[in-house]
Amino acid sequence: MMILMQHLPHDYSPFGPTQGMGHRYQAASGGTPATSPGADPAPDIRQGDSAAPIRAVIFDRDGTLLRFNYGAAEELERRVHAIAPTLPPAAASSHWMAWPGPWPRLVEEEPAFWRLFWQEFANRHALPPEATARLLEIGDFYHTCFAAYPDARGCLEELRRRGLKLAVLTNFELPSIDRTLRYAGIDPSLFDVLLSSSATGITKPDVRAYLGCAEALGLEPAACLFVDDRSDNVDGARRAGMRAVLIDRAGNAPPSEHAIRDLRQLCDLL
Repeated sequence: MMILMQHLPHDYSPFGPTQGMGHRYQAASGGTPATSPGADPAPDIRQGDSAAPIRAVIFDRDGTLLRFNYGAAEELERRVHAIAPTLPPAAASSHWMAWPGPWPRLVEEEPAFWRLFWQEFANRHALPPEATARLLEIGDFYHTCFAAYPDARGCLEELRRRGLKLAVLTNFELPSIDRTLRYAGIDPSLFDVLLSSSATGITKPDVRAYLGCAEALGLEPAACLFVDDRSDNVDGARRAGMRAVLIDRAGNAPPSEHAIRDLRQLCDLL
């Protein structure tokens, strides 16, 4: 049975990166070769005699499995400005950034959340009733703003074929993580656990976030491998007792990180 929970970084805008954020979405849209001549070796995560066997792989979502779809975000911004042409630039993005809550904890609460989000947006900009009604028709758009990296689905399917459990551990404020994965072309049933900090109140890199995910998987932390595109989150997993790997799709990590560049390389290492 898949355990479904979820959360989104509050400094992230679904309308696209704005100043001071979006650093996780600067990677190239496709996977790059795992190694190149002269590159530092990837971390050794093979199962040695003294190490607990890896029985599960826990993935971050954004920047690891999925990339931000700028075209979808731009189209959404155009829709908003077509409804209310007098809005300032990035008005909807700014509204998201300033949103103080409440956030939905359950999928069933999301429709009410989006109605409140757009109603407050219309009130903030003193939009007429007809514009407000059209904004409410937009409703939930977030799941359409992501696409899977080309190497993601194949890696997940291969790990499943090998009998490993899979999980997503993400900092995210909407509970419909399965919907986002499905829209991006990844079958959410591949995962045993979809866990977000909104369900637990604990965000990465707090070690309790990783321990909670291991518990949901029914495993000890030492039996889990964690993959993320942020080094602080990777460090948090290691503090929790997991083996962990940084995925650096853009190739910006220092050599000391021993990062992988592609999820195909992860399959080769296991």
